[in-house]
Amino acid sequence: QLARDGLCTLDPIILYMASSLPNASSCANPLDPNRIEVILALMSGTGVASVLLCTVAMVLVFVLRLYRSLVYRLAAYQVLTALLYGIVCALQMFSKDQRDNTPLCQATAFFMIYFQWVKLMFTVWVTAHLFFFAVFYKNLKKWELVYVLSSVLVPIVIAIVPFTTGTYGLAGAWCWVQNWINDCPLNISTTGVIEQFTLWYGPALVAYVIDSVAVVVMATVLVTRACKYSQEKKWKQHKKALIQMLPLLAYPITYTILLLVPIATRVHGARPHLLSTVDYSLLGTTGTCMSLWGLAAGVSLLVHICVMKRPSLTQHKEKIQYGSLISEGTAVYNRSTTSDANTFFEPQEEDEIGDLSTTKSLVYV
Repeated sequence: QLARDGLCTLDPIILYMASSLPNASSCANPLDPNRIEVILALMSGTGVASVLLCTVAMVLVFVLRLYRSLVYRLAAYQVLTALLYGIVCALQMFSKDQRDNTPLCQATAFFMIYFQWVKLMFTVWVTAHLFFFAVFYKNLKKWELVYVLSSVLVPIVIAIVPFTTGTYGLAGAWCWVQNWINDCPLNISTTGVIEQFTLWYGPALVAYVIDSVAVVVMATVLVTRACKYSQEKKWKQHKKALIQMLPLLAYPITYTILLLVPIATRVHGARPHLLSTVDYSLLGTTGTCMSLWGLAAGVSLLVHICVMKRPSLTQHKEKIQYGSLISEGTAVYNRSTTSDANTFFEPQEEDEIGDLSTTKSLVYV
């Protein structure tokens, strides 16, 4: 057993020390399979729920033609990424059978890292977009293509790195970047630990700090302006656009809250004397919070649509009903209402919003 795990040497002292380590006799399978199955069930179940909610949200975006608005497009990018990420989380249920790190496990690990980075970059871009508009009165609408291309292409380069070092595989409960060799906590993979922090936890921590600071600054600036300049025409115009944009704050806020738990647990477990131990409660919490990113994005968009578009949808429904009643009595109204009444709610086209100093209208829908 020790020879298979790479711990057996000709030195009897090393042999004795290795045999005295905990779980040395069962190092090929040190994790409790029952607990691992529970963790994977929670992670995969949340992933399935994320896929369902995000699918409903994306259907509404297309049915109601909300994609014509930049605000909803930015939200849709988040939700589409969350949907695909939820599929990857759901596939992790099969990782319990991937002890030999098969191509399926490695592919799952690749897409796990890839969509985590896509979600991270879209969240940072949304935060930056809101920050410049709320604080500096700058609209970054022209940067939308940069948002999309950078968020889709840059993660590919990052996700390829573990392929070159061979660290993709079963990392404890699910397929990711391995920090143990052969899934054995006694065999620490230095390369895997370094890659976990340089490719994900380090950048995620930086993004967490940036998002948190930006949200606090935005809140402070908006509250101050609302109190001091509530009667100024410039602020009233800006307020109309902010009301439509502020629901986007739900994405960086929920993401950073759920991101804090995996970062904290990984930093806690990175201490030298804890690298070879398994804390099932922290492992389960990390897996659940990671899969909740998709669920939170889907819920945020559904709430956004229900709250912001409910009056418009109600008025549109009443307009159709009124038109149908008129058409029953007058042929002229019948021709006009059938041509004018659309079965879809169509949001207004976005105004070309620039700096507030040169903009007359700030309606952002």
